[in-house]
Amino acid sequence: MIRPIYTLLAVVILTLLMILGYVSMWESSGEPLDASTMQNEELLRLTGSTARLSGEDYLSTTTAYSQAIYASAQDKDRPGAVVLVRDDDPAAAITTTRLQHFPVNAPMLFVTGNDTTIPTETRDELERLKPEGVMMDNNVQVYIVGDIDRSVAEEIRNMDMKPRTIYASDAIELTEAVDEYIAVLESNHRQIVFIASTDALEYAYPASNWNAHQGDAFAYVTPEGVPDETRRMLEKRWPYYPYIYVFAPSSVVDDETMADLSQYGHVQRIPGETPQEMAVRWAGYKDSGHRTSWYVGFRPRSVGWGYAEPGHNMLLADPDDWRVIIPSGVLSHMGKHGFLLMTESGGGLPDTMRSYLQVIKPEPIYPSQQVFNFAWILGGEVSDETVQELDILLEVSAQDTAGNDTASNNNTETPDSSNSNATNLTNNSSIA
Repeated sequence: MIRPIYTLLAVVILTLLMILGYVSMWESSGEPLDASTMQNEELLRLTGSTARLSGEDYLSTTTAYSQAIYASAQDKDRPGAVVLVRDDDPAAAITTTRLQHFPVNAPMLFVTGNDTTIPTETRDELERLKPEGVMMDNNVQVYIVGDIDRSVAEEIRNMDMKPRTIYASDAIELTEAVDEYIAVLESNHRQIVFIASTDALEYAYPASNWNAHQGDAFAYVTPEGVPDETRRMLEKRWPYYPYIYVFAPSSVVDDETMADLSQYGHVQRIPGETPQEMAVRWAGYKDSGHRTSWYVGFRPRSVGWGYAEPGHNMLLADPDDWRVIIPSGVLSHMGKHGFLLMTESGGGLPDTMRSYLQVIKPEPIYPSQQVFNFAWILGGEVSDETVQELDILLEVSAQDTAGNDTASNNNTETPDSSNSNATNLTNNSSIA
């Protein structure tokens, strides 16, 4: 008679232990969010199809990017790590965008003071983010990349965070160091390799955003030719040859250098005579095919955004300040997956951009299935007038009774705006 009681108690105890074990795996709820539609209004200005992410300077603008992606209210909202780079070395920063991709998963912040100082904006954002740590790299929380003083790593330790330093004396050397680090994490050297010239970094901006999104290899050439570091990187792709994509026109990287690169693998030049045109063409560029092999261990190749239809995020920046552009890769990496476009130096939209936006302009369809384009305006240098023009180009097309496109003619005055609106509503209803 006693044995059934013991059995029942054992079952109850085991059930309680299972429940307690399950509850112990629950994530903490995190701190309550204090959010409203007006919070950080000075950093986020909206139109119908755009949002401006900006601060008083490049440091607070970079912080705004990080805050837009990582709420950090719970562990699932935190990055794996944070990448710190110098604010006076654009070539090193472009190289470092590879680390923003998985498995690291990191925003980019700046070190100032000639590589010795963690500014207040960066420190505050590090403390807010509280990075989880990269599990594949012994829970490293902060990557200090480039020629940065050792005191910065010590300061990170004093903040109770675990740093890793990837040191190199210059950007060309850094490309090889980062490539080796990624190869260790992934147990392989990536076959996709992007090439830019140290003499024309502005052409590499679209590649840097893609690399934050995709994490492909990156290397440099110089006006003198192909450096030894780049040659070693390309040779390490053996026995499979790399696919090499050059972000520079022939006026920057000549045919002789292209021929030199071709001995290591398949070489393509991304089209575009200006950085603005190259950014537009890269948004629509796609190269697909075989990569590792044809039969055994087949892996497909898919390089470039390849967008020729509506329904995408994009980033718009003035090209004059790289410190606003390069950290925006986090907006290409997580959540937004936006491709980069750039204004002319005077602030206007290039004609090639206007033409491309007409290609991906949304057409009205069923209300429940309508797709939209959206642009994130980077920093404060892009004028409000340019943003307004972009907003019109991003609008859903509307057809009048004659079948003409009216979305791009919003500045045209009509005798009776109420009748015009009624006509548009009627047309939309008939299409739906």
